[in-house]
Amino acid sequence: MREITMKVYSVEELSERALSRAYDNWCMNSDYPWGEENRKTLLEFEKIFPVEVTDWGYGGGYKYVRFHMTCDDEIADLEGFRLAKYIWNNYRTDLYEGKYYSKGKYVDGKYQYVSRRSKIILEKDYNLTGYYIDYDILEPIWDFLDSPRPNITFRDLMEECLENWLEACENDYSDYYSMDNFIEVANANNYEFYEDGSRF
Repeated sequence: MREITMKVYSVEELSERALSRAYDNWCMNSDYPWGEENRKTLLEFEKIFPVEVTDWGYGGGYKYVRFHMTCDDEIADLEGFRLAKYIWNNYRTDLYEGKYYSKGKYVDGKYQYVSRRSKIILEKDYNLTGYYIDYDILEPIWDFLDSPRPNITFRDLMEECLENWLEACENDYSDYYSMDNFIEVANANNYEFYEDGSRF
């Protein structure tokens, strides 16, 4: 019988070359975990607005989105204040909700809690799915409603929303596969490595 003793290292203890190998191995064997949430945000957006996304992709610096409008051309070509009014009249309840108020007090020894939403003061509602990318896809519409631009059509605005969503997805994808995130994941999960950077 013979016994072999090998040293194992934490991610901080690896040499630069071993760290690079460990990072490459992690990138090859790790799946981006938020793709489904990103897709759900896009699907919810499609349910509300008259767009149909036919193809899209992101990751690794290459991103694209292809879509077409499902409404009449007269609506797709609305612009400026007419477009702002159209969006306000047709999509206000999807974009905004009343400000939340709550109040509690003791009545006869019991705590009673009352809450309501304002019918006058509105707040941005970005709960398409509850994922933070909801904000990114809706942000161009809120910006447009705050200050309507005269030469932007409904089609252009939808394209801005989809491009914004794509940019946010690409950034999140890049952040996930960054070296900093790898080191953070390795530390959080107590990964150990051999001297050459392969996983223990």
